[in-house]
Amino acid sequence: MTEPWQLQLYRKSLKKKQTVNALMKHVPRTEGRLCLEVGCGTGLTSHFLRERGGTWVSTDFERDHVRSAKQLVGQRVLQTSDAELPFRSASFDVVAAINFLEHIEDDNTFFREMVRVLKPGGDFLFMAPKGESGRAGYALKKLLGFTADAEGFGHARDGYPPAAARSLMERHGLVLAGTADYCRFFTESIEDLLNYAYHKKSMKGKQTAEQDFHGDTAPMSAEALNNVGTAYKLYSAVYPALRAWTMLDNLIPFSPGYMLVAWGRKKAA
Repeated sequence: MTEPWQLQLYRKSLKKKQTVNALMKHVPRTEGRLCLEVGCGTGLTSHFLRERGGTWVSTDFERDHVRSAKQLVGQRVLQTSDAELPFRSASFDVVAAINFLEHIEDDNTFFREMVRVLKPGGDFLFMAPKGESGRAGYALKKLLGFTADAEGFGHARDGYPPAAARSLMERHGLVLAGTADYCRFFTESIEDLLNYAYHKKSMKGKQTAEQDFHGDTAPMSAEALNNVGTAYKLYSAVYPALRAWTMLDNLIPFSPGYMLVAWGRKKAA
């Protein structure tokens, strides 16, 4: 049986593997609990979360992402707006918000929605870019046009530094329990360069007005992955060397990562 394309791509990923590892390390207990995933993307994180246990509902704002996630994990995948969630208050024991809030203009309102559907005493996990300027990785993003001021990746903001994440969580009634980070410079830099290369290839021959960094920095469907063709075969061939590059991060353990994980609980009623 052919492995789903999302998992095929994951096997040759660099940053996605670190994202899944960070998610699995910090996601709270899920067995026997009703859990909400917000920002499921193409369903990769949904796949691993559902293996973890519990009953998961996965949501995303993009129709193509929802279709892809349904193909991978089956039921309980919904498309939602970026303004509200179609669930009753205090419905879920766990809410996991995964690398999407930086795309929403009114992030404060949507964050309130996520906390609204969480039960008092329920667990909340928040993942996002840190978006800290003045660092080498940020300078590279700016050079490539991936920062929010250039509307790169469809970002409304570059991310949430730890202090900003803490403030956002506490402002909405969450008690912060801890933070961590992942993805140091060598992984972040090669990921951005690969995203840029894919974007340039996918946009070849298209009008500038059609460009959308958020949707065109990596394959978002089986068809898109197949269309990469020879370039993907070349990428697969050099993948061991690229992975070795990311392992240079082990030489700078003192350097904070570019991606944030924060977790806490909703205050009891």
